[in-house]
Amino acid sequence: MWLDRERELASLKRMAATRRAEFLILYGRRRVGKSELPDRFI
Repeated sequence: MWLDRERELASLKRMAATRRAEFLILYGRRRVGKSELPDRFI
């Protein structure tokens, strides 16, 4: 399920473009696309 995660995907791309090491935690309600977000990013 993909629920309009364009803003979150853009944030991931911005984080990956830097040379800084960053830690990201994905959390939220069930069935809102948390697992699919990294899949789409990769």
